[in-house]
Amino acid sequence: MLGAVLVGVALSVSTAGSVHAMSGGTQLPQRGAAPWLATLAVKGDAPLLQRASCGGALIAPDRVLTAAHCLDGQDTRRAEVHIGSSVLSQDPGTVRDIRSVTTHPRYELLPSPVDPDNVALSSAAYDMAEIRLSAPVRGVKPLPVAHHRPLPGTPVSLFSHGTTAAPDPSQPGKEIRGDVLRRGDLTVRTHAQCAAQTPAVVDKASVLCARDISDGGTTMCFGDSGSPLVIWGRRGPELAGVFSFAGETAGKVCGQAADAAFADVPALLAGVK
Repeated sequence: MLGAVLVGVALSVSTAGSVHAMSGGTQLPQRGAAPWLATLAVKGDAPLLQRASCGGALIAPDRVLTAAHCLDGQDTRRAEVHIGSSVLSQDPGTVRDIRSVTTHPRYELLPSPVDPDNVALSSAAYDMAEIRLSAPVRGVKPLPVAHHRPLPGTPVSLFSHGTTAAPDPSQPGKEIRGDVLRRGDLTVRTHAQCAAQTPAVVDKASVLCARDISDGGTTMCFGDSGSPLVIWGRRGPELAGVFSFAGETAGKVCGQAADAAFADVPALLAGVK
């Protein structure tokens, strides 16, 4: 279920439903826990927690990477980017307007083979976009991009402000959004493993998958697409992917174990240089 439904005030969405992110994981309330983390939001006077949308990662002082479907059909003049907020209700981080957006030229939504007319079951290919900020962010070290896709079995971590539980059926549209940043530790999966657990199309060239194979219970849920997946290299954290889709393509709901699919950032950036 792809798209960018913003809590409280929605920008126009051209094709899709709700974004997904993390349930479970470890809370990281301390300031500076992930200084390169980006949070997209609608401009306005409402609390940031009500306006926040997709995640992303600062990869240069004036550039953020996120999922392309987060910005598909959006009026970015009504949006802003917050860098480095760990607790949305307490610290907005560094705020910048959006100067421009460049979507990967091969980005597309992929209809489900079992129900092509149901966009809630769609997956995506080349799901990455670059945001140019209105001004550089000073005093924050950008997140380096990994040199290559991590191999299956590699430990990775997702950083997200996504909602923390499935929606209450008695209160439709009122998900419990995650105020505090969370980190979920996952393991990279093979393409065959990922493709086998969903009827959706999993594009091998542009998508990498990961899953919590421990008893930690980290699963994907309604919340933030575009959130960064990092590997832990000699330089510290490095950006390996941005979150695209998960178990909703197989009809699963928050809390049900499923592989999470990410745009393969090293491969996609290399392809547009």
